[in-house]
Amino acid sequence: MRRYLILAVLLSIVLILPLSAEDISFKGGSTRMKMQQGSETILLENGAEVQVGSLVLRSTTMELYGKDFRFVRCEGNVTLQDEERGISLITSSLLFDRVEETVLIDSWVELEDTNNQVAASAARMEFFLKDGIVLLQVQARLLKHTDDGPMVCRSDFMTFDRDKEMLDLKGRASIIWKPDTYEAQSISVNLKTEEIRMEGSIKGTIHG
Repeated sequence: MRRYLILAVLLSIVLILPLSAEDISFKGGSTRMKMQQGSETILLENGAEVQVGSLVLRSTTMELYGKDFRFVRCEGNVTLQDEERGISLITSSLLFDRVEETVLIDSWVELEDTNNQVAASAARMEFFLKDGIVLLQVQARLLKHTDDGPMVCRSDFMTFDRDKEMLDLKGRASIIWKPDTYEAQSISVNLKTEEIRMEGSIKGTIHG
């Protein structure tokens, strides 16, 4: 008969779990493990860290759960860094799905994308790592560095395609850039060519 396995560790530990998804390594100042079949969980406290491939998560507490520890829930002073993808973010809570390689955030988040020279923030984010798609909602803002100065984009809902360098803004969309202003219900931006397209209730101010 399988029993509960509970470990309380005062010193930092490092373990590697060979799972069906990419291997995951973790450590924490205090670690508890519950390995009853069907409800396996690992709770990391006092400075938790998880690494999956090139992605590193750090937070005050973390919970690993689900089949093959598919999900990683982070709470408190959360940071995500991925040097290979050129991204980093900070927030207060986060859920990471290792199988689908998605990040779900329902708290204020600030994202840095060094590959595309972009910084973004919002009250909610979905990040599809495999596809390079970032969805931003509620007070969404994206700042793109250009040779003519920062391009500041705002909207209610924002879709950022990192691979294609395309940005779609919907709902009270606006762009301030060099120092012209563009407003519309929907705006699309090619961040590589700096081409802007607008639809619905278009307004703008261009300084000659």
